[in-house]
Amino acid sequence: MDQKIFTHFQNVIETTMVVGDTCSEAIANSAKVITAALLNGHSVFSCGEKSGGLLAQLLTDHLSFGFEIERPAFPALNMNKMCAKTTTQNRFANVIETHARSSDVVVVISAGGDSLSLIKAVESAIEKGMVIVLLSAENDDHLSASIGYNDVNIASGEFSGQLVAQAQFQTIQCLGALIENKIFGGS
Repeated sequence: MDQKIFTHFQNVIETTMVVGDTCSEAIANSAKVITAALLNGHSVFSCGEKSGGLLAQLLTDHLSFGFEIERPAFPALNMNKMCAKTTTQNRFANVIETHARSSDVVVVISAGGDSLSLIKAVESAIEKGMVIVLLSAENDDHLSASIGYNDVNIASGEFSGQLVAQAQFQTIQCLGALIENKIFGGS
């Protein structure tokens, strides 16, 4: 049992180190994109499938309620909550078409497998003129290929299972800290 526990936490630490090493540029670019949108009066939408749905809510909470400091709320909307009673593949796309504006940001968090609802959300975001931050995972080839040149993909495709969620969790935590730091300063 002790070896299983040690192995679990060793994998988490190794995953965190790999994400910090291979994704730091994409994470920094995502923080810049989100910060610029917020400073220009735009909103941040988030959505995800499977574990990505929980992480989308975490990002919205960090933006709305603060991450490390007490501060005013940023305009952030979690689309999973907005359409919780709907299971159609167009649910996120419908929210974007109804509520989003050009230059708003949508953060799409995938647990892998090219989810059709996430692909449709990205397509609607492109049509709306939004900036896309994608946290992609294993087998998200179509989803990753659908974003544009000015969008950002934080790829976790080299991880599988719970390590994808761990990598994306660390990314969301880092984004929360970076965005607050860029807007309010600090260490």
